[in-house]
Amino acid sequence: MSQTSNLLHNEPLRKLVSEMQTLPSLPSVYRELMQILRTDDASVDQAARIISKDVGMVTKILQVVNSPLYGLRGKVSNPSHAVVLLGLSTIRALVLSRNVFAQFDQSKLPFFSLEVLWQHGMAAGVHARAIVKEEAAEQTLTEDTFTAGLLHDVGTLVLATNLPDQYTEMLALMQERDISEWDAERTIFGATHAEVGGYLLGQWRLNQTIVNAVAYHHEPSYAPAPVSLALATLHVANAVEEETQAAALGTTFAPMDLDYLGACGLIDRLPLWQAICRDEAMSRAGC
Repeated sequence: MSQTSNLLHNEPLRKLVSEMQTLPSLPSVYRELMQILRTDDASVDQAARIISKDVGMVTKILQVVNSPLYGLRGKVSNPSHAVVLLGLSTIRALVLSRNVFAQFDQSKLPFFSLEVLWQHGMAAGVHARAIVKEEAAEQTLTEDTFTAGLLHDVGTLVLATNLPDQYTEMLALMQERDISEWDAERTIFGATHAEVGGYLLGQWRLNQTIVNAVAYHHEPSYAPAPVSLALATLHVANAVEEETQAAALGTTFAPMDLDYLGACGLIDRLPLWQAICRDEAMSRAGC
């Protein structure tokens, strides 16, 4: 049994996934881009031509490259120039994320804005990537962590789209009992959005680092060994971002899993990681 299959260890989750009316497919633009990037002579122009087939994707990439996050003096309006500035690995993650979100019908999701959810994923991905870079990790791990951050809440879209009545019930339960989102999901669905998201990405054959980071980003202590820097950093980045949102809205937020960070030998790094996330947030806000 694969590690992805192990995410479906409980019968309610197996039943949930089997009854879903729609399960997103791996975007064709992403498949085409990956095919090009696997070649030895992959070029920026080739990647830009593929991306240009999707006007929404071009718009999103230009929005990202012109955001305060990158601190550019002049406005970038050429997709090829944007690809050069962002780098092919970042472009690959953005293409996947943008096309995944585009598969969901906003009219069926009155609970939240897809744009807000995408921006939250972007923030978590940028924060986690900055932390991993600080830890001098390999480039591949940096890329995987960013991708996991962008897609860490895709399971929320799967649940809300396929089971809207139960999702509404779950939101009500959160408020009534003042419990975390994932505790309410486990009560209503028998699974969390993190587990569903990890399973989906596993079905798409994304690597196990990304799958596990997404599947356990709220509860890293439940993740299988060995210790994962990608999971630890995504957990912290997401928690800091949610804490910031909670402070703005006057709501409560779940504490970090300090036991996991301690078991990883990373607890002493937490103050620095939190500072990195907050610095990144200030840059993104143009402060």
